Amino acid sequence: MKKIFLATLVLTLFSCQSEVCECADQWLEMTTALKKAEAEGKSIDALLKKYEAPMKKCENLDANKTEAEKEQMIKELRACDSYKKIGKDQ
Repeated sequence: MKKIFLATLVLTLFSCQSEVCECADQWLEMTTALKKAEAEGKSIDALLKKYEAPMKKCENLDANKTEAEKEQMIKELRACDSYKKIGKDQ
């Protein structure tokens, strides 16, 4: 029982992401889906609509932040797995 609890705790801690990494995840997911749709000759309108709200939130993520906070966000972004994948394999 103790092992199950510890495993659950570890998984919970590792599944928590910052908003910055969540935005990178959304961006990667969106660009991958858009490129796939375009390659297949499908309309991208539904995809753009699907990602409209999350992207709007991400655009304003650094609003009212100090320069130091913005620099910290950039450092955090560069550490995100999705950020490292953006531009590769796409």
